Amino acid sequence: MTSINAGGAFYRVQNSLNNNSDNVSKSMQRLASGQQNIAPGDRTASSSVAWGMKAEAASLKIGMKNGTEALQAVEMVNNDIQVLNEIVVRLEELHALGTNGFNTTEDTAALTAEAAALITEMGRIVDDAQWKGNVIVASTANANNVSFGRNTDALDITLTDLTIAELPLAYKGDGSAIGDNTGSIHSGAGLTAYTALAADAPIYAAANGTGLVAAVAMAGSDVAAGSRAAGTALLALKTNVDSMSVAAGALYNEVSNTMAHLGSLNAGYSLDVASKMDVDFAGETTELAKGQILAQAGTAMLAQANAQGQGMLALIQS
Repeated sequence: MTSINAGGAFYRVQNSLNNNSDNVSKSMQRLASGQQNIAPGDRTASSSVAWGMKAEAASLKIGMKNGTEALQAVEMVNNDIQVLNEIVVRLEELHALGTNGFNTTEDTAALTAEAAALITEMGRIVDDAQWKGNVIVASTANANNVSFGRNTDALDITLTDLTIAELPLAYKGDGSAIGDNTGSIHSGAGLTAYTALAADAPIYAAANGTGLVAAVAMAGSDVAAGSRAAGTALLALKTNVDSMSVAAGALYNEVSNTMAHLGSLNAGYSLDVASKMDVDFAGETTELAKGQILAQAGTAMLAQANAQGQGMLALIQS
């Protein structure tokens, strides 16, 4: 049976053409913008996740910049520590020169002046170890907390302060006796508390007949005199500088390792964001070509559907 409903094919073909035209338009917009989501309703859940990760990735990028500044601060301190090591070596040389019995009064005065200046310089170097006005070397944690972005722990970029070694006041001798080294300490009943010390161990503060003897900071004159006590203090000073060097190196490595981890994490976030937001050019190009082919085929079918209507008119006219 032939009826007017035969013309329904025309409307169905027209609807298919309209839908395909929308798809082709979306493909063209995606390819032009480089984004998957070009309409408010496109993959909204994926967009929400992607924007959240993009925000975290942005935080990590700034955190890495913070880490770079922290590395520069620690590297500055490392350079200062190298200077401190060189000063300790020079103090050792001056101490060895001070043991020369042929030194004149003028020689000793020159050695004393240089040693005193070097000890003062060590203190100045440590005090000036600052980054943008923030003290890096301090006796306590200085709250130089550097954060590396969201979900990362902050690091305190602070090193323990350098201590100028104290001068030993005496040395433990055999039995319960304390060897007299500076004239400040003498053997006696008041020193029996030190009998547990190993022989020849340095004593930095001890009790004598008048009470406690205060520790004495090493001075340039002690180095120039080439005394045994100054030699012990210099060994302790070298140990202190070495401890600073090890701590600074460990802190540098910690910051470097954190930044390396963040670099990998940021790369992963960026790839994940791209997978959710960036258009798949190969796939979208294929969809565009498919849509264009369907548009051509739909146009041809629309002509065929229109021809069916023309057949109905021809039948009526006859």
